Amino acid sequence: MTVRRVLAWLMLAAGVATVVGSFLPWAYMDFPVTGSSEISGSFLSDLFTAFFGVVLAGYAVPAVRGDRLPGRETFFSVGAGLVLFALGLWDSRHLTSMTAALVASDSGTTIGPGLWMCMIGGLVGALAAAGLAVEERRAVVSSVR
Repeated sequence: MTVRRVLAWLMLAAGVATVVGSFLPWAYMDFPVTGSSEISGSFLSDLFTAFFGVVLAGYAVPAVRGDRLPGRETFFSVGAGLVLFALGLWDSRHLTSMTAALVASDSGTTIGPGLWMCMIGGLVGALAAAGLAVEERRAVVSSVR
């Protein structure tokens, strides 16, 4: 299996993981009186992260089939992955600070699997898309020589 195919499959898997993670719990909050509660993204943020996961996975499909990934699609794939990663970082910080404000304790929040999947999937997808662009550029340069 070539590096290009591995990167394409990695990008596809990252996109699918992001879509799945969009609908899993994003955090678990411990409240002093009522106990633990799970928090998912709002309906809008679930759809937002799922959309960017579909962008990652959708642009990976032609690359998995062996087609060249054009520059515009590469740009959108890397951008979608970076948006997902940034959103994951922001939401993890936001949820922990929100818990600190609610229960006056920084130990009251645990980041859930959904947010981890969105954040890591976005970063892996962006890196895989960028790696595909580098590999395709390398192939074009070596064919010219």
